[in-house]
Amino acid sequence: MAEFHEIGSSQFTEVTPAGTEQIQISATQKTTLRKIANLFKAMSAALTGFTPLGKGAPSINSSSTILQAFQALYQLVGSAKVKILGNNGSTPGFVSWSGTTCYGILFDTAGEQVYIRNSWTISNPSEQTDDQWIAAIKAGKAIKLSGIVSVADLKISGWSDITKYADVQYPYIINGDTLIDALRKLQWMTGNNTIKTFGKASGVGMMWWDGHVQGDLLTAFYFEIETRTLYIIYKANFSSLGAQATDDQIISYIISKGSKIHLGEAYRTPMTYSTLSSGTLTLGGSSSVWYNGSTNPTVTVNGDLFDRKSPTACFICKYNITPYFRSVSRTVLHRENSSAEQSPISGYRVYTLYCHQLDNTSLSQTRIVNNITSHIYITEVWYK
Repeated sequence: MAEFHEIGSSQFTEVTPAGTEQIQISATQKTTLRKIANLFKAMSAALTGFTPLGKGAPSINSSSTILQAFQALYQLVGSAKVKILGNNGSTPGFVSWSGTTCYGILFDTAGEQVYIRNSWTISNPSEQTDDQWIAAIKAGKAIKLSGIVSVADLKISGWSDITKYADVQYPYIINGDTLIDALRKLQWMTGNNTIKTFGKASGVGMMWWDGHVQGDLLTAFYFEIETRTLYIIYKANFSSLGAQATDDQIISYIISKGSKIHLGEAYRTPMTYSTLSSGTLTLGGSSSVWYNGSTNPTVTVNGDLFDRKSPTACFICKYNITPYFRSVSRTVLHRENSSAEQSPISGYRVYTLYCHQLDNTSLSQTRIVNNITSHIYITEVWYK
């Protein structure tokens, strides 16, 4: 029979363990202190430190850890139809679903292996418990991670960014994918593939397309916030945009090729009144500028900023100021014939700009027709 002694008794000598000491844990099994320590580290590191990220989601790269990859992907997809899993810290993972079709990845830190399961069906995904998800994912493919101390600290070696759609013409996770392929595809799908969001200082937009296999069709919109203008493309050919297009190129493509709709609160946009002294300025529809500078200004007239809700603009200056009106962006300016009466010696000059839009084949009162040329007619009146 085993004997038990008081640990503080003199027959015990305190030593620093080397980790190779063996401990019997059952009638036929043993382990070492080092393996116990490694197991504890792996279990405690699996989800420790996981917090949803703040603004923005960094790209996953070759220096990312598994835990950082979770954080980035979680931020990219948000919390809708995505659930982070964990069972006492030993089986971290996540699952996502669309309707009743589910996808999941699970890390068994105790067994040192990864489970990946793709496209299985559950009738009530939102009602599943963590244990049910874990059991379901474990029915998928298992990948052994021999010798890994901590899955959370595992570096994603061999990672390469997907830079264009042609790299993954079928970007969805399938049986046989490696862990790296699965993570790359998830990052691509959530940020850069079938649905892509983009934006810059002027506005925000979204695009989605079916892919080469389904027909190469692109649908997109871009909302220019300052001008309250919505640009829409419906079922355009994605190949004409290019698989390596940047966000700025995508925005330019939508603005130039898409239908344009002005979103105003009323039929006409209220006038914006301002007093300026700068020698350079831009006029658009529904803008009225009182110029109090001392030099002749250059006034840029942008036809894209006029439409049926804001077809007019106004520029007022002193009698001894002669503005130079210049056009941009498919804009044609028309000035009335000069007259001796329009050479005042006092008072103010008032210029009224009226826009009439004309495409290559027909008259149009809106800017919905692609590549419209804007004709701006400028009238000058002298007021004492």
